[in-house]
Amino acid sequence: MTNVTYNFEEGIGYGRLSNGMTFIFDRRDYDKIRHVKWYASCESGRPYMMDCRGRKMHSYLFHCPAGYEIDHISLDTLDNRSCNIRVCTHQQNQMNQPLQKNNTSGVAGVSWYAARNKFRARIKVAQREIHLGYFDTFEDAVRARNIGMRCMFGAYGRYDDIGKIPFWIEKQVVEKCIRFVELAQNSAFFDFWDLEVSADGE
Repeated sequence: MTNVTYNFEEGIGYGRLSNGMTFIFDRRDYDKIRHVKWYASCESGRPYMMDCRGRKMHSYLFHCPAGYEIDHISLDTLDNRSCNIRVCTHQQNQMNQPLQKNNTSGVAGVSWYAARNKFRARIKVAQREIHLGYFDTFEDAVRARNIGMRCMFGAYGRYDDIGKIPFWIEKQVVEKCIRFVELAQNSAFFDFWDLEVSADGE
């Protein structure tokens, strides 16, 4: 007998543990998990549903080839719907991470640099840090990081809605990232470049 109360609504399944913790999944996957006794466990600061052997719920629901990992796109590890799951490499998974606890700006890779009295934007790819520039405003530094992620991370970046990006920021960041183009994920840099060329009508 399981320890979960299940409810269903419009193709979505909702599970609730006796301690009140809830999780969601695609209703069509109910038979894959209904007989399992689930427990809430924390790993790397995030909660997961696990069975008594430590097997995570998403491994019951999705096939992951050897050498790859399951990524929860929204970072909500209690949402195991197919729309929130993708199979990726470890490096791609590392691109989709929550803010570190020591972050003070509210945006990953953006910080105040007192020595220049400006904001600094950076991204890290394959343990290589790419300096994207110094900016007078926090917003411009965030815009620069968005462009850097589009060049290097593609769909795996976590983007901030910061409005239209001026061409000078885009040009500066692309020039810095192109030196690391071999590290771009899934041809992200070239996909971004093709998109920009198409937008210019060239």
